[in-house]
Amino acid sequence: MAQQSFETFVRNNCAKAGGNIAKLNHREAMLKFIMDSGIEQILYITKYDSILKFSVPSAAVFDSLDKIPHIISSILLTKNAEYKLGEWCLEKIQGKVVYSLMHNVDMNFIDSGYFVNLVSCLVSECDKFDGFLVEAEVGCANLNTLTG
Repeated sequence: MAQQSFETFVRNNCAKAGGNIAKLNHREAMLKFIMDSGIEQILYITKYDSILKFSVPSAAVFDSLDKIPHIISSILLTKNAEYKLGEWCLEKIQGKVVYSLMHNVDMNFIDSGYFVNLVSCLVSECDKFDGFLVEAEVGCANLNTLTG
């Protein structure tokens, strides 16, 4: 695969994946997806040398680790064993603890098909989780207030 810039890579693949570019520079991209559920999912791509980190933060946002209902972690770790793409993790975002679905891949080994499949899997799984949180009325904040 011919080497292309990160920005060109994102521009060439975003529309194929059904997203809109909300932010893009030489190292970071923020893509927005309006899901059938009505929830807006935000996917971040961060470039570290040739490694791309894809991350979809969920609506499960907590003030600290001790505020998390830990059954959620057990459920998501069990889901990780089923996935071929992506894994649930906890990220610190603006001082909050956030469940995110992430995947790292070398940019040199990703083509349009892989990109579309990966992005679709990540935003769809996060959307299912967010839908579950809404229905279960789990105490969590809306991440959009943290990320804009």
